[in-house]
Amino acid sequence: MNLKLFLLSCTLNSVLISQTDSSYCLKLKQENYFKFNYENDFFSQTDRYYTQGIQLSFIHPVVRHSPFTRVLFKLNSAINYYGIHAQQNCFTPKSIRIDTIMFGERPYTGTALISHSINSLNKQKRLLLQTQLDLGGIGKCARCEDEQKAIHKALDNIAPLSWEYQLANDIVINYRTKLEKGIIYKKHFELMLNGNARAGTLYTDLGTGLNARIGFFDPYFDNLGLSKDPSSRNFKIYTTIKTNAKLVAYNATLQGGVFSKDIYVIDADNVERFVFTGTAEIVVAFKRFSITYSRTYITQEYHTGVDHSWGGLFFTVAF
Repeated sequence: MNLKLFLLSCTLNSVLISQTDSSYCLKLKQENYFKFNYENDFFSQTDRYYTQGIQLSFIHPVVRHSPFTRVLFKLNSAINYYGIHAQQNCFTPKSIRIDTIMFGERPYTGTALISHSINSLNKQKRLLLQTQLDLGGIGKCARCEDEQKAIHKALDNIAPLSWEYQLANDIVINYRTKLEKGIIYKKHFELMLNGNARAGTLYTDLGTGLNARIGFFDPYFDNLGLSKDPSSRNFKIYTTIKTNAKLVAYNATLQGGVFSKDIYVIDADNVERFVFTGTAEIVVAFKRFSITYSRTYITQEYHTGVDHSWGGLFFTVAF
């Protein structure tokens, strides 16, 4: 009798786990991440346009309790990674050595944002949906003026001039989304196609792009790059090539905030409506840590400007 009860119990447990607890098992394997990203055009030996960007990211299920995640979208039958990000980006004109307004050139400005995101992965359909809400400010509140002046002083470099003409403070409420689909899915080569869009008081644009990976890696739609799964590769090394072509409706870092009155902005007629971006990366990962070196190229964002490039170092830890 005891043996029959034992066998019945084992059978019921097996059925219940297989039918109702598969999502729980997935959650047990799901990775959490801490990321630090740093970009600077120092890598390109310039000091202009997008000159520096810093971002800290924390990706953990606890973030799903944020009220802002209610406006973010998820795929069906997907593993969802909830993230919160703190980011500062700084922009300058072509030259920081002129003490007057450079008409026809990008204005000084900065952005400071707190963002909430969901990366929703459907491995079976090879789909990744990224949605993100950005909240923050543009202008002096981003503290880029103080930061750039302090860095130049510490390096005994020329003090940047004309920050007093930077864009006025304004609020940022922006929404972005990107949907990626796996097109080629080989052991050492993957190709993904994406469509992306941003809308709000900072950026409004629509784009499409490609993401190619070559080397030794885990499948792209398994996770966000690192895994706690013992069957995952311990050592990964690969190259990625990313491209994006976008149609630009509004760019507040050029045209000023929606609600502010600025001393100087780039006129709408001078804004380039088609912009291409290309990024090459080298990724080296061991177990739950990765480091990435990137180089990004962007075509001119306004008619009287020039193209630009910068580099970046990204550090990621999975836990």
